[in-house]
Amino acid sequence: MSSFGDLVKKLRKERGMTLEQVARKIGSHKGYVSGIENGKVNPPSVKFIRKFARIFQYDEKDMVRMATVDKAPALVRDEFRSALGADGGVPLLNTIETGYATELSSDGRPKAVASQSLRLPPLRVDVHYAATVCDASMEGSDGLSLTKGDIVLLASAKKLTSGGVFYVIYRQKGARRGAVRQVILEPNDRVILQPLSREVAAESITHDDVDAFFRVVGRIAVFEGSAVNSAV
Repeated sequence: MSSFGDLVKKLRKERGMTLEQVARKIGSHKGYVSGIENGKVNPPSVKFIRKFARIFQYDEKDMVRMATVDKAPALVRDEFRSALGADGGVPLLNTIETGYATELSSDGRPKAVASQSLRLPPLRVDVHYAATVCDASMEGSDGLSLTKGDIVLLASAKKLTSGGVFYVIYRQKGARRGAVRQVILEPNDRVILQPLSREVAAESITHDDVDAFFRVVGRIAVFEGSAVNSAV
């Protein structure tokens, strides 16, 4: 997993911006931005990270996660880094920028559209994949609520269960889609994909429209730079 400075340098160059231009937009100076990029200056506060995110049109929670790892004490930094993206962990299927993974391999496994993985501590349930929540459709007013940028932990499931929350890959109007939704099973083979936000409409499909599904068994949420694990 690259560092926060590596990410800033990559995004700046991809957008054709100079150090001076970035520094001016965040209200700082060229040497400060250069120090961040080269790892000579610690990642900035959340306030400044939000400025970088706006400049580069990049998800601020992803940037906060990376900065949090870089600011961790050296004694535990590698453990934090592996938890958020080391090789050999649970595959992370997507990021906010890529959108949900929708393609499947020949054996029915989802094809990740992200290049990271998560190394998790021992859990009471098996976790096979992780996915980033891409929008606010699963923000509920009470009970379970998943915020844009949260990472949900996924386990293989033999069948859809009514009331459960799943990562579903399905076909709707000729297109394959992916979403995190609460599943409601109805008579006549209907499957309702129910968002938790009242501002987003539910979708009605059939079992035949579902290509793959994985049960959400936990999440990793970030609040102002602190990672919090929780079970669903």
